[in-house]
Order: sequence, then C-alpha cells, then structure tokens
Amino acid sequence: MNQQLPNTRGITLHQMEVFEAVARHGSYTKAAEELYLTQPTVSIQVKQLAKTIGLPLFETVSKKLYLTRAGEALLTTCRQVLGQLSTLDEALVAFQGLEQGIVKVATVETGKTALVQQLKPFMDRYPGLELSMHIGDHHQLLERLQNNEDDIYFFSLPPALNGIEVLPCIDVPLHIVAHQQHPLAGQAVVTPQQLTQESWILNEPGSASRQMLEDFFTAQAIEVRRRLEMSSSEAIKASIRAGLGIAVLPASELSRTDLETDLAILPIAEFSLRKQWHLVYLKGKCLSPGAAVFLDYVRNGFSAKI
Repeated sequence: MNQQLPNTRGITLHQMEVFEAVARHGSYTKAAEELYLTQPTVSIQVKQLAKTIGLPLFETVSKKLYLTRAGEALLTTCRQVLGQLSTLDEALVAFQGLEQGIVKVATVETGKTALVQQLKPFMDRYPGLELSMHIGDHHQLLERLQNNEDDIYFFSLPPALNGIEVLPCIDVPLHIVAHQQHPLAGQAVVTPQQLTQESWILNEPGSASRQMLEDFFTAQAIEVRRRLEMSSSEAIKASIRAGLGIAVLPASELSRTDLETDLAILPIAEFSLRKQWHLVYLKGKCLSPGAAVFLDYVRNGFSAKI
C-alpha cells in the first residue's frame, strides 16, 4: 500500500506566518495578539496546515504547547522562507535607491549602553533604517542566535559555537564600584586582599565581566564572599546604593550622575581589566541590505575604545 506524500506545495505564506508565531510564543492567544487575528482564526490556520501536511504539528502536555518532530522541521523551513522574503523586500527597496528596512539587533543587558552610545552617527547617516533591539541575558541571546531570530548579536563573551562569525568591536574598561560612603571609597589605593572582606554583587554566570573578575581573583589567590547574583546593571547599581556590597561594572554603565551622587570607583592595585564586546552573526547568513550596511558600519565606524 502506497503511503501518501505530504502536500507541501499547498502551504500558504499566511499559514507559515501564523504557524511560526504560534511556535515562537508557544501560545495561540499570544500569536493572535501579535498578528491582530482572533484566536479561533489562528487555530483554524494551524489545523488546516497540519491537514495539508498530513501530520500533527503540535502536542499539548500538561496544558503546554510543544512542537512535534514534524513541527520542528516545518518551523526551520518557515523561518528560512520568511527570512528570505524579508531579505528580498529590503533588496528590492535597495534597488530603488532607498536605504530602508529594519535591522534586528540583540544584545546582553550590560552591553546596551555601550552599543547605544555608538549608534547615533549610524542613525543620522541612514535615517531610513530602523533598528529593532532585543535586550536579554547571555542564555536568552544564545537561544535567539541558535534560532536565527535576529540579524546581529552583541556578546561580551562570544559563544563557543561552530557556524558563527565573531568580530571584536567595542573595548570598555571595567571598574570595581562601591557606595561613596563605603570605607574603601576614601582610600588612595585598595589592595586585592582587602576585597576578601567585602560582600560581592556578581553578574550572571556566563557573562564576560564575571569571568574576568573570577580570573582576577584566581590570579591574586584570593577568595571573596559572593552575596548576590544579578543580570541587570541597574539592579546591581541599586544594590550597591542599598549597601548590599560592591561590584564590577563596565565604564559605559556608569554615568556622570552616578559618580557625582552616590557611587565611587575603587582604586584597586593591579586591576586594569578591559571588556571587549563582540559582534556575532551566523556564518553564511544572507543579511538584508540594512543589516549588511550596519555590519560595515560596525567594522569601520565604531570607536575602538570607550
């Protein structure tokens, strides 16, 4: 008995868009909100798509929506097709002599300020381009990279993955920061050994700042008290202000107001660490014209140091 082949040529672009949104959100309701459709309409589109293919695309376990193996395969293809169409749209605009489109950029939370500080000349030069910026932690960006959700990613500690291009682009000094009323803030020089008595507010595991700080502790043969762990620079600064400890922060995250009001950079002996940001994108990715322009700008226009 011959098995009927799936009728993939009957799939519509609209069904692809709806299916991709449901898969990304893991929710029919959220997909409907994003696409400005009703929830029943979204559900019907997915059911018709599954009927066309002849295989279930989702399964519900404990009220959570999961992709089947067929759904996973279809999602990969949908993202490729929709991505290529988006690239085509921007290429056609570029052929008309217009520099327009959306560049999707993702950065870890502690890198947003360093990145934003570099963007104004680019935005002034290309007023037709729009930047859509996603901000998340290291693990969220890694997942987005693996799912090919954005054009370009900014990591302080680039992932050890095959199939990616890595370009060093921004160099930022790191400082150990305390409240201005902290006893160490009034000293001319603070020795590494004095840091062992302090409570530390650390960045999330996987961040370059934390790794560099841990390496510094190891090189100085010291152990410190780890008090809090946070992924947000603003939360770290708030914790310092609350007297919960000291922390390491990139210079780009310390404003003049911070240092004039209640935060202080500690003068640590033998501490001269610099954090380098890296632009990361998928090797072989067909960049949209806007993303290609942004990549060239990063290569040639970003300031080497902050």
